[in-house]
Amino acid sequence: MLHDAETERRNLLRTLAEWRLFAGMDAAALSALADELRAICVTGGSMLFEQGDEADSLYLLLHGRMAAVRRDDDGRRRTLGTVSPGECVGETGLISGETNAVRFARVVALRDCELMRLSKEGFERLVASYPHAMLGMARLALRRFYGVRGRPELAHCVAILPGMSGVDVAGFARRFAAAFPDRDDVQLIDAETAAGKPSAWFSERESKSRNLIFIGNDSPEWRDRCVRQSDAVLLLVDVARQPAQCALVPAPNSVPDLPQHLVMLQHGEPRAGSNRAWRSAFPHAIAHHHIRHDADISRLLRRLTGRARGLVLSGGGARGFAHLGVICALREAGLVFDFVGGSSIGAIVGAGFAADWSDEQMLETYREHFVNSDPLGDWTLPLVSLRSGSRVSRRLRAAFGDRDIEDLPIPFFCVSSNLTAGALEVHERGPLWCWLRASSSIPGVLPPVFSAGRVLVDGGVIDNLPVGEMRSRLAGEIVAVDVGGSYRLETTMEETELPPWWKLIGELFGVRRRPGLKQILLRAGMVNSEATSQRRRKQTRLLIKPTLDGIELLDWRSYDRAVELGYEHARKQLNASGDLSF
Repeated sequence: MLHDAETERRNLLRTLAEWRLFAGMDAAALSALADELRAICVTGGSMLFEQGDEADSLYLLLHGRMAAVRRDDDGRRRTLGTVSPGECVGETGLISGETNAVRFARVVALRDCELMRLSKEGFERLVASYPHAMLGMARLALRRFYGVRGRPELAHCVAILPGMSGVDVAGFARRFAAAFPDRDDVQLIDAETAAGKPSAWFSERESKSRNLIFIGNDSPEWRDRCVRQSDAVLLLVDVARQPAQCALVPAPNSVPDLPQHLVMLQHGEPRAGSNRAWRSAFPHAIAHHHIRHDADISRLLRRLTGRARGLVLSGGGARGFAHLGVICALREAGLVFDFVGGSSIGAIVGAGFAADWSDEQMLETYREHFVNSDPLGDWTLPLVSLRSGSRVSRRLRAAFGDRDIEDLPIPFFCVSSNLTAGALEVHERGPLWCWLRASSSIPGVLPPVFSAGRVLVDGGVIDNLPVGEMRSRLAGEIVAVDVGGSYRLETTMEETELPPWWKLIGELFGVRRRPGLKQILLRAGMVNSEATSQRRRKQTRLLIKPTLDGIELLDWRSYDRAVELGYEHARKQLNASGDLSF
């Protein structure tokens, strides 16, 4: 027994020395820290501590995964981040030094966990004896705390469970495993392999293979065990049948805060409206994924493991057709994207990309529906706007049909500006054409979209380049295309009021010396978001800003030139960047 205790202590000291959190501690400080630690175990789904509890200790995670979840004043819960092996949790209350410090968030075990507890008294003894070493640890801990908040979490251990009877979970698990770049770093674990194994066996498997895939079956006990060992749950369904036609198998609720993803096996392209029933049947799924072929499985894998790439397209009126040229260049360079988001015209072009249209289909569709005739040619009594918006609505419905956003094979979002709440509105569900109409509702030119008591206008009013929204959904790299940031509205006039109307008639037919009303309204709607866009650009891996001199915001006839300029600029920038492997 004495020998076992000495071995465990040596192992603990070696583990502590390898952690970055304790990199500044010498042998004496590490030994004193080990003396203060006490081992505890928490089963998956159990709570370590609740928000508002007394901050009386911090915990070091040896094995497993935990999540920090905060309940806001409005009652909604949001996940602040996860805790991985080698990290600590509950440190802020101790480090603050406040007498009555309480827990900032609730912490729950996403899987069976082994931890070491350091009491408040033990922490204070270490600070008194080793102040410099503990200061370094505190700085690293706080840096991690502020660095992970609001960022998507990664999954290394995944449970694939049947969401309905009769679905081939094992077959999909093999295809999922085959998508990993390094097959030697993946283990498939089924009920037979893991029968009778203790929790330590699962930790040992994870220490040898970075990625574990648990294959679920109809046994509630095994499904529950899979969930308690995983970072995420994939609920597999075959959309050839509707939920009412088959027996559904809901995910176990033993770990309620564990992310659940709905994986829908498609037979061809997703049909418009066909996925609403499945989304309703699994309301707790945080995301859905259409699987048509192995490329979609690779996209799912990249999303889960933090290697996905997002594309964000800005607003900019007719200059936004340059997005089409940029997309052609990006595809030509071999870049693949796993999530698309946009504002205004960027949302409209991005929706075609998310529909997985080819270059030719995109170029033809946008020319037919938005260029061959003026989409803003429907004048109306200017009580709300200069145009009625009916043409734009018809064009959007003709181009995208009755699709919901959830029907797009590539994940997509668009943004509008909610004038009722004075906040950005993010659209990820519901009728695609309607929310594209909201995202492109130029204030004063097109009427707002009125929905559920909200007044929604062009997304560019608040955020013309919604990189921040993409970052909150994606842990990988982001490519952004900005076609509006460099636009300048200029005039040679020096005046404070307009001359009589008969002196302005000539500008309707000749050279315009003053910007038109539509130009002013569109540009005014974009100015407020410029500061936001400047900050967002820093979050991108690659920012493409095509030079579009001479193309006005409402110059629809410059379609071909905008596409060509976007393509040439992106191609040159990609060639100059050299490394396209990011």
